[in-house]
Amino acid sequence: MLVRSAAVIAAASTINPSYIIHQAHSPQPLSLSKMPDSESERGSIICAGLSCLDLQLVGCTQSGTDEAIERYDEAVHCAGGSASMTGTTLALLFRKSEGEDHNDEEVHILTKIGPDFAGTTLLEFYRRAGASTDLVLIDDDARTSMAVLPVFKNGKRGCFVNLACNDGFTTDELLLQLEHAAESLSNPTRALLFGYPHLMTKMQGRALQSMLREARKKLSMQGASVLVGVDLNGVDGSDPSAAREALFPALNEIDVLHLNEDEAMLLSSTESTCERNDANTNDLSPGLLSRIELLHGRGCAVILLSLGCKGAFVSVTPDSQRLEQLSSKLTPMPLSQWTPGLQIRIPAFKIGHGMVNANGAGDALFSGFCLAASSWGCVVNRQMCVDNEWKVTPQVAGTFASLVAWQRCDTKTRDGIGMKSATELMQLIYTGNLPENFKDDFDDDSK
Repeated sequence: MLVRSAAVIAAASTINPSYIIHQAHSPQPLSLSKMPDSESERGSIICAGLSCLDLQLVGCTQSGTDEAIERYDEAVHCAGGSASMTGTTLALLFRKSEGEDHNDEEVHILTKIGPDFAGTTLLEFYRRAGASTDLVLIDDDARTSMAVLPVFKNGKRGCFVNLACNDGFTTDELLLQLEHAAESLSNPTRALLFGYPHLMTKMQGRALQSMLREARKKLSMQGASVLVGVDLNGVDGSDPSAAREALFPALNEIDVLHLNEDEAMLLSSTESTCERNDANTNDLSPGLLSRIELLHGRGCAVILLSLGCKGAFVSVTPDSQRLEQLSSKLTPMPLSQWTPGLQIRIPAFKIGHGMVNANGAGDALFSGFCLAASSWGCVVNRQMCVDNEWKVTPQVAGTFASLVAWQRCDTKTRDGIGMKSATELMQLIYTGNLPENFKDDFDDDSK
């Protein structure tokens, strides 16, 4: 088996120019309104884990019967999976403006693909978004994963996937690429975002724990603090015990864990301990709160719980020493300064014109939250605020994440056209100039 790095392929490629694997440029300073105010304040984010080439069937009908002939409006390829979705989302937030040479921040995608059409197409999507492909591995003996996603007219979706080379992606391969990154990246790594462990058969349980621990060590340069985030998907409800064993040993290495309500229920010891929320209220059930408490008890610093159109729930560990582990004078991050035990609700924002594609919404929420909670949050805080009274709190990080997901779900902006930059989204929060949200709808329903 021959496994190669996309960076090597890009340097030596002699294939058809339309299929050349490109490397992203190293970021350089932009205008003060968009960028950190000095070269030393720029950083890198690494988005690792599962990838697949998605074929979205947009505008699908849904009659409710298995053998019905359904219709769709258009078929669209896009970069799917955790590494792809988080990487392209963040890269678009930092993509260079017309007339500028380079991106604000470096966003690197670390995943494994095959030497085929699907793999080449993924690399092209990464390049167009502005993400670096230097850490992508190409396995000559494997196929790139592909998925078919019916995106229904109500914005929800289904998923049919062949995981292909994701099944053979090992912790040793990932760590070797991170070692290369630690040696070659000119800017400190702000965050390592990984997903989805329940679909990565060789990156679960103790192996996941060891991998995340070693990854943090390799990426922490000269005292820099690296945020480690893990995003869940594909949690199998048929065997809750196995689902817990795939995650729980690694919780003490996870700074931000993102999951949705169904995944929280599936990870419960019993059905009765984690009942679903009332769909007509804005309150979390006691069962969900007890599950979050258990995850904190096993070492996870922050829980980010997706609640669909009802927004998200952020919970900070009550263990102040766990937060202090992330403190750093070189690259301070807001998360290390958050109030232990704080729990807040974050509203979702409305897309007024109704053209919604929720594919990747959770990845966008997760990546936006981790970005704001990382050392980038402190950089943008210094950049925007002169009185030092405004901070990137859990409320600010959650609102920023919700805005990132709002842009990603809007079919008019999800691919970058008309999308506000990361700094522009923070400015909306700072000025209070936010779009309409769903909070009042649920508050009215609960009266």
